[in-house]
Amino acid sequence: MDFNTKSYQSIKLKKFFKTNDFFFLFHSAKLDLNQWTQTEQNLKKLKLKYLKLLNGTTLKLFKDSIYKNLSSVICGFVLFLNSNFKTAELQLKSVKKDLKLSFELISVKLNNKIYSTSQIKGLNTFSYKKNVFNLYNSFDRHLKTSYLLTKKVISK
Repeated sequence: MDFNTKSYQSIKLKKFFKTNDFFFLFHSAKLDLNQWTQTEQNLKKLKLKYLKLLNGTTLKLFKDSIYKNLSSVICGFVLFLNSNFKTAELQLKSVKKDLKLSFELISVKLNNKIYSTSQIKGLNTFSYKKNVFNLYNSFDRHLKTSYLLTKKVISK
């Protein structure tokens, strides 16, 4: 089986989108073999898996899917990166800093929604537990303040 055919790559991308709820989309610079080997080693150190597909195949699949608005962003080599481990906590700043030389972050897919870089500016970590804990704390704080405000209004 030829692993570089368009049909195989399209099947692989469809499976990747179905099985992975969280991953990064990066623009990749066109690198020669030595540079790409160093980049692969760097990705291994960061414990990241990657999927690199042809531009035409990716655009064709996005055009016929629910992600058709994303096709305008894709031009050139696109790299799909995700963590090797489901429980690993990813720091967005460290990932962007380590991959800044040869990659540029386009967007992030999280639970069947794709977020652009401007939408995730305030987000530093991608830990579900920490984000839910922060959300709970903010709800708790706002509910307490609203309770105190309504209690003063009712008592008067």
